[in-house]
Amino acid sequence: MATDEEQVEKLKQWWKENGRAVVAGIVIGVGSLIGYRYWIDYQETNAEQASSHFIQMVEAIESGNNSVADDEANTLLNQYASSEYATMARFALAKTRVEDEDYEKARHHLQQIIGKAEDSPLSYVARRRLATVQLQMTDYDEALKTLSIDFPEQFTASIEELRGDLYAIQGKKAEAADAYRKAQISQPAPANTDFLQQKLDDLGMGSTG
Repeated sequence: MATDEEQVEKLKQWWKENGRAVVAGIVIGVGSLIGYRYWIDYQETNAEQASSHFIQMVEAIESGNNSVADDEANTLLNQYASSEYATMARFALAKTRVEDEDYEKARHHLQQIIGKAEDSPLSYVARRRLATVQLQMTDYDEALKTLSIDFPEQFTASIEELRGDLYAIQGKKAEAADAYRKAQISQPAPANTDFLQQKLDDLGMGSTG
């Protein structure tokens, strides 16, 4: 059995050979914990700040102050681009651009949402609005292409009605009537059944009965 002196010498030798690795491991371990905690704190602070900008943007929109709304929206896009708040900011910017009849910029923001949101409910809302903007730009075929994907059934009424509007403005009465009828029988039911029926009557194509 090794004497106490021999054990001490062995410990000194082991520490000489492995001590740095042990210290590095401890530092890395502690550093990882500190880094993780810092990241969580940063994320929470980031979310709070983004939320604050979003609230200010909404308040500016409600008060009709589009200049402030644009500033807050652009802050969200530039500083919090990966957050959901940035997506909502693009919706706000698209809305104000439509009000200004700057349809090209409105289209850009809605296309950005579609590219990012993919198959989320927000992407379907963005597609519906994009097709409306494309209608305003007289890009009827592009609008129909935008609507050519499979939407969830809760979108059916509004999507089919918009398809009908696009076909009607192109003089395609049969296609328009078919789309309006699909909107009529969709579930959930369309928001304004009387107006939808009036559009169908205006085509002179009859109703679903």
